[in-house]
Order: sequence, then structure tokens, then C-alpha cells
Amino acid sequence: MERLGRYRIEARIGEGAMADVYRALDPDIGRTVAIKALKPDYRRDPELGARFLREARAAGALNHPNIATIYDVGEADGVPYIAMELVEGRPLDTVLQAQGRMPFERVLALGAQLSDALAYAHAQGIVHRDVKPSNILLSSDGKTAKLLDFGVARTSDCDGQLARTQAGQMIGTPRYMSPEQALGLPVDARSDLFSLGAVLYEMVTGNTAFDATGLATLALQIAKERVTPIERSAADCPPGLRQIIEKSLAKKPDQRFADGGQLLQALRRETAALSAEDSVTRRGISLRFKLPFALVSITLIALLLSISAILTRQQRALEHMAVTSGETIATFVAKNAAVLLADNAGLPAAEQDWAPLQAFVTAASQDGGVRGIVVVDAGGTIRAASDGRRVGQHYARPSGEERLSDAVTNANDGRGGALRFIRPIRYAGADFGQVDMLLPRTSLDAAMANARMLLIVLAGIIMTVVSVIGYLSGATVVRPLRRLQASFDEARASGFALRISHRRRDEIGALFDGFNRLAAETEPKLQGAQAQAPALEATCIQIAPKRAA
Repeated sequence: MERLGRYRIEARIGEGAMADVYRALDPDIGRTVAIKALKPDYRRDPELGARFLREARAAGALNHPNIATIYDVGEADGVPYIAMELVEGRPLDTVLQAQGRMPFERVLALGAQLSDALAYAHAQGIVHRDVKPSNILLSSDGKTAKLLDFGVARTSDCDGQLARTQAGQMIGTPRYMSPEQALGLPVDARSDLFSLGAVLYEMVTGNTAFDATGLATLALQIAKERVTPIERSAADCPPGLRQIIEKSLAKKPDQRFADGGQLLQALRRETAALSAEDSVTRRGISLRFKLPFALVSITLIALLLSISAILTRQQRALEHMAVTSGETIATFVAKNAAVLLADNAGLPAAEQDWAPLQAFVTAASQDGGVRGIVVVDAGGTIRAASDGRRVGQHYARPSGEERLSDAVTNANDGRGGALRFIRPIRYAGADFGQVDMLLPRTSLDAAMANARMLLIVLAGIIMTVVSVIGYLSGATVVRPLRRLQASFDEARASGFALRISHRRRDEIGALFDGFNRLAAETEPKLQGAQAQAPALEATCIQIAPKRAA
């Protein structure tokens, strides 16, 4: 076939149960389309051809991003055809055959698209009736699903002659039929959800939901037998997704989702739950703030106490080192001054010579580690000093200074803090005076300031780390708690027809598992109670007239 009406046929690209599929060009607008042409065996029945076109026109009214768009429906040279959107990609059945089961994240994304497409079609009053992997086309990047063959599906299900013709071809549509389809009962939108559930099952597990080979055996399996538990083939499948698929595959239509919109909401809820994107309103201060605040407060108190103790010990250690060094210098000065003081002590005042002692003190005072030296004789007169103006004056020991030990005090000489060392001058067992020496505290105070700054920086780093860890820890606890709270709220509205999906192996995971067990036990009881309610009401209606009689 080279042409079909105005369309120029380029290649045959596929084959369905009722139609051959061609790539064609619409020369009027230069658009490449997919042409579905009814097979010759079915063209002989005018009613079948008319129904093919009628259903296709009805499906052509659908406009949804996940439904292949129908551009044109007509008949040329006795061949009924449908011109539709050509999607570059591969059918889902081909993808599953090539790669097997899909990651559940991808199943959720594609399942939500297909559910949205069915919800839209159902709202337009159109039931697909032939949802199966070969009627689902995945885009080249695998991220977008397109649902095909709405019109063909309706026709294939409605025509008895077609069903008889197809009796020997059990591969394809029958494997994804709903129980009501398999039993020849009336179908509605919930039949499509069962078929989609079978498709999702296959996407998750890599196996078909129903694997019987004969038509009668397959119909019985679909109508009566439960599918193999998903966890046997896909242990990583989240419980929530498992519950959605199992609910979609319920044998009774009233036990499934009511429509595609409810299924879409369930899939979106599951996706949001797995992404930890819940929207539960927070009441009061969240644990994600309470926990870090408590941790920061406790850590701050501990750090303040620790830093105070460390700085106190550090100061004592540095002062001890400074005192030791200063006492060594004071002792050296006292020993050198002792001989000169002893020599002069036995001489008349006129013969005493203090010049050598002053020279020694002046030389010692030039050391940068010494701020001032005063040498006093036994009578309390200053005989040598780094400040020569004080020589000959009476020495008065300073008062009010902070005493570090009997011979060491903290002093302030107007140029900053200093340590004062007072050492007696002894020679041959006799006291000849004392040395008063000042050493600057500059190095000591700088070391203390540096230690204090380092400890403050360290404390700041620790507080920051604790704050971050506390916030993340609080968020880690809050998210599952909110999720559990949201699940209880949704369970009340959905009759516990949901499960919490997770991969946790801690106490939170055990809590989620407990909820799932509760939901699994509660859901059938609620469904049983709902089923018994109409019967009980009818019984009451029947009894009431008898009592009145």
C-alpha cells in the first residue's frame, strides 16, 4: 500500500489485533502520522467497520498529554482508517521484554500518567476496555507514557463476531481482562483500573499477573485466583504501592478504586510519601527546632563550664611558669647584689660605694623581660634602681596588690599588668636587704587571650555542628511522625485502604510495619461491615411491616 486517501504511506511499523499500523505523511500540512487501517478480514463486516469508525470518532474527542491524539478518522478505497499522533518510542511490552522489571519510582511516575489519562477518559464517558502493555507507548527517554487504541478497544470488546474470530488468539487482550470482562458481564471504568493494575504488577515484578495459557483456564484464573504476592518477585516494592496494585486487582469492582481519579490520588500520595513531601500542618514548635534547641542549650552549658575550667587551669599553669621564671631572675639579682650589700654594710656611710650595684641593676633592667628592679638595704633605703631617681629614697612596700604567693603579687605600674617579685638578700646567713623586681605580664596575657579566642572559636564550631545535627535529627524524626499522622488521617477517610511504604530497618520502620499490619487487618473488616449494612437495612425493612401487622 502506497497511499491511503490523502496520506502517503512510508512504512509498515506495527500490527494490532484488528488493524495494521503504518507511518504516513499528510502532504496537506507536512505532518507525519501513524495510520491504523482495519485489517481485510474485518472490512467484510460493514457494521464492524462502521463501529470501528464511530468509536474512533468518540475517542478523537479526547485531548490529554498521555493519550495519543487522533487527527482524522475516515474511509478510503473501502479501508476504514484512523490517523493519529506518531509517538517516537517503544511499546511498554517491548520495553519489559528487553529490560524486565522497572524501578518502583518509575512505575509510580508512569502509573500516575496512565491513571490521569484514564481518569480524563472516564470523565468523558469513554472506557478503554483494552489497557495492556502493547497499547502503552513510552517516549524515547522513557519518561512519558501514551495510551493508545481507545476506539479499537471498545470495538473489540463489543462485537460478538469479533470475539469468535479471535477465539484462538489468546495472547494480548485476554491476559489483562478484568474478571467481569472474562465472565462476559457489563463493565465500567473500574474494569480499566483492573487492567492497569495488571500492567503495574508486570512493571513492578517483571512477570504477568495471570500466566495461564488456555482461554478457559485464563478466564478462571482472572476471575477466581489471587496473583502471586508481589514481594516474592520484588521485595523492594514499597508496601503502599503493593497495596495500590492489590486493590486495583480486587476481583469485585466495588473493592477497587472507584475511578481513575482515586487511583491517581493514591499514586501521587505514595510518590509524595516516598519523597517525604507531606503537607501536614505543624502545631506548636516542631521537633526539628525543639531538638536542636535542647541540644544547643545543653552543649552551651557544658562548653561554658568546660571552657571556664580550662581557662582557669591554663591561667594557673602560665602564671606558674612565669612565677618560676621570675623567681629565677630575682634570685640571680639577689645573689649578685648580696656581696655588694655585704661589703658596704660594714663601711661608714661616707665610704660606701653603690655605683657597681647601680651599674649591675641598670644592665639587668635593659633586658626586655624585666620592667623594673629596686635593691633595698637592710635599713629600707633604696641603693640601686632601674629608675635612678629613686636611689636614696626610703622604700615602701606596695599594698593592695593581688597576692599570688608570699613573694609574688600582681601589680600595675601604669604600663599594664606586671608580676612583682620580692626576694630577701642573704649573705653568710645574715639579711642585708631585699630585691623588688617587676616582670611584664604581656606574654602571659597574650597567651591567655589567644587560648581564650581559640576556645571560643572551637565552641562556635561545636555549637554550629550540634545545631546542624540537632536540626537534621529533628527533621529525621519529624518526617516519619508526620507521615504516620497523615496516614492515620487518610486511613480514616479511605477505610484503611493504604499502606506506608518505607525501607527503614529501625524503630520507625517497625512503627510503620505496625501501622501496615493494623491497616491490613482493619480494611477487610471495614469492607465486610459496609457490605453487611445494606443487607441489615433490608432485613429491618422486611421485619418492620410484620411488626406493624
